[in-house]
Amino acid sequence: MPTLRALPGRGDNDLLAAYRAGLTRHWPMRRHLLARLLAGAGQGGWTPAERHLLSDAVRQRGLSMRDRKGLHRLLNPGAFPFATNPLKNKQLFAEVARAAGLTIAPACNPDRDDLAAWLAGERDIIAKPSFQSKGQGVERFWRDETWRGCAGPVGDDLLMARLLRVWRDGGVIQRRLPTHAALADLSPGALPTLRVMTCLDEDGVPEACGLALRLSAGGIRPVDNFNAGNLVLGVDAAGRCGPAWLGGGAGAPSVHAHHPKTGAPIEGFILSDLPAAIALALDAHHVFRTGFTVIGWDIGLTDAGPMLVEGNWNPGTDILQLVEGRGVADMRLGALYRHHLDQLPAQAWCAARAIEWDRRRA
Repeated sequence: MPTLRALPGRGDNDLLAAYRAGLTRHWPMRRHLLARLLAGAGQGGWTPAERHLLSDAVRQRGLSMRDRKGLHRLLNPGAFPFATNPLKNKQLFAEVARAAGLTIAPACNPDRDDLAAWLAGERDIIAKPSFQSKGQGVERFWRDETWRGCAGPVGDDLLMARLLRVWRDGGVIQRRLPTHAALADLSPGALPTLRVMTCLDEDGVPEACGLALRLSAGGIRPVDNFNAGNLVLGVDAAGRCGPAWLGGGAGAPSVHAHHPKTGAPIEGFILSDLPAAIALALDAHHVFRTGFTVIGWDIGLTDAGPMLVEGNWNPGTDILQLVEGRGVADMRLGALYRHHLDQLPAQAWCAARAIEWDRRRA
């Protein structure tokens, strides 16, 4: 999908005003006109779904999902092409993370490992396609006597063929990590992940600027993404959980103090691994900092402790604003966004286009 920069309106908050000012100061008139046409065609600002999700007060001080991509593309020049982006190319991500000693899931590299022998020692695995987001295309396979997937039994030869196809297309084949025992009833269908937003501070040091815990609602898909009908909630500095929002519906999300399927209490639950999870995200940003100012990390909360699942170069702003009950412009993250926009060189603003294609290859 292309990146569309529909020029934000003059009445927007100070974060969007800084973004708009940088563009207008460096763009030629024809680019202004195209960006205004995109805005007039409804290609910027808040979608109907976000209007259901977020209050007027939050949106007034917020950053929409449409507008954040153009902003993130300026702050994260390492994002393109995707083939060399370690936060989009899952095989590259695993290679860099493993070499740096970061804690990630055990995996099979069929170019180096015997896939059949690896599978013989596994009972529950995940296959993730590359260059995807929001849990798209993720498959789970498990076995008792024989291998099974969400659609039923899978023969050994068919499983091998499917996994090799995922690998050839740039995906990864990993052990499915067991959920931390204390969270098993809070995330019954998938590994719960803590989204940790990190951003380089004024001195260029990674700082944790936002938290959101995602839990499975108990569906058959092996993902915990909010848009897939799962739960998201805020976590305070002490690790105390707030109430959870259930996503995936057409209207406003419902709020739950207890898990809608298991009845386990969510609000007030203490996330004991919070310091270790944040530390892992900060360590990861140090490793992946070249070309990336802001990263959204997904940290799996496993029986063996926090595990790095992935990093996102274009992290969503919707769930963070939902669980914090305020717009990005009022967060520490927004202050750092403004700082880095102020520090951008003129050539970065001039190189930004109203329409930019998301290149996979150079």
